[in-house]
Amino acid sequence: MSSNKTILVTGATGLIGQALCPKLEAQGHTVRSLSRSSGDFRWNPAQGKIDPAALAGVDTVVHLAGESVAQRWTAAAKRRILDSRLASSSLLVQEILKCEQPVSYISASGINFYGYQKSQPVDESAESGEGFLAEVCRHWEGAADRLGAAGHRCVFVRTGVVLSPRGGALAKMLPPFKAGVGGKVGSGQQMMSWISLNDLVRIYLRCVEDATIAGPLNAVAPEAVSNLEFTQAMGAALKRPTAVPLPAFAVKLMFGEMGRETLLSDLQVLPAQLQAMGFGWEHERINDALDELLQS
Repeated sequence: MSSNKTILVTGATGLIGQALCPKLEAQGHTVRSLSRSSGDFRWNPAQGKIDPAALAGVDTVVHLAGESVAQRWTAAAKRRILDSRLASSSLLVQEILKCEQPVSYISASGINFYGYQKSQPVDESAESGEGFLAEVCRHWEGAADRLGAAGHRCVFVRTGVVLSPRGGALAKMLPPFKAGVGGKVGSGQQMMSWISLNDLVRIYLRCVEDATIAGPLNAVAPEAVSNLEFTQAMGAALKRPTAVPLPAFAVKLMFGEMGRETLLSDLQVLPAQLQAMGFGWEHERINDALDELLQS
């Protein structure tokens, strides 16, 4: 394990940030938060403003901030989703390049980098795919190109569907499933690559402390599941029926382009880099993960 570090975290109040920051502190690291409205330091990426003291003495930046994609994608919403990531990443890169000391840059990204419809499994060697979220991820990661060229370590945590009853996709699914009106989405055959929040936090910790990790990293469990398998696992964990499907046409009607690229996404992503590192998952199988996460 590496020595204790000073870490600047954006998005510290989000689902991942709230779980990660206490774990970093428990490991002896010093954590600073960077936020538009609260935290230790202030910034406004849209205006290109940041507290000049935010990066002083920092060893690592963990960049989690970004506009939520879980909304209907109007033209204005798509601009906010892209601009929030590009502006914030570019501002951080600009400030890191001013630092005299080397700074590790660990940024959230998404498995949608690979697109939203893949007939074959993909790992970190695969090229970017089609779709709005793939475009967002390309720009998000590409904003750090200058850092890599300048010798700073960059890691891009391409994250699957994060499972936690405290927020994110799983929290939104729970009410209908608990009420017994959950069911498969679309055909149910589309593959879903997922990760428990606990394992995702452990991945970020590993990235902070292991200086040999660089480049893209697929943050997913070893076994992707079909939507039908996920639905059945939810029903088993909650002891509820799952006989009310959500047809694909209804997804597209209610959610438009966002529904097509998320709820109907068909991505089997392999965590090749994590496996090569010998990473050990706490939650490898969906049934075990949901049984533990949803126990009362």
